[in-house]
Amino acid sequence: MSQPQDPKSKQQAFLALYEPVHAPFARFCQARVFHSADAKDLISETVLQAYEHFDSLRHKEAFLHFLFGIASRLLRNKSRRRKFWGIFNSGEAEEKQTVSGNAELDTDVRLLYEALAKLPEEQREAIILFEISGFALKEVQDIQGCSLSAVKSRVVRGKKRLARLLNDQETLRLLESEPTEEAQFEKISPRTQVSLTF
Repeated sequence: MSQPQDPKSKQQAFLALYEPVHAPFARFCQARVFHSADAKDLISETVLQAYEHFDSLRHKEAFLHFLFGIASRLLRNKSRRRKFWGIFNSGEAEEKQTVSGNAELDTDVRLLYEALAKLPEEQREAIILFEISGFALKEVQDIQGCSLSAVKSRVVRGKKRLARLLNDQETLRLLESEPTEEAQFEKISPRTQVSLTF
């Protein structure tokens, strides 16, 4: 993609691509880091780096992948740094602020995020992209750079693991009642059918 040279044109071109994907991208960041302040930091850092390197983007269709790649790299780097500096974070140790004002809902969301954190990276990302950010399977496939069946498999396996972690027997029975992952996915694909819906 040929990028405009002057700053105003660059900013307009960047915003034209970013604004339509802001909401799902923000949901992705929130689900990956669990804390609203951390999610805002991740969004800000990602957008800043994406804008700084916007001239390197060759095709506007790849913008979403560009954002997710930067966000994922930032998260990996933060994780690596945490290994050297310790895992204690005083901000996380303090009481979490309630988001909804409903203590029961906030507890459920916290438990879900804690369970998501225990999933393998690819399963967690597929579930966050598909269920929380609301991307279509084809978009998740493009972002993850794998086959459609691999995305479906990651979602099904991730949901099974989440159901076990959250002791959700109803969802587990629903998923395990079908012999193949493809059939399991077809059974759970409408987001409103299962209790693990985000």
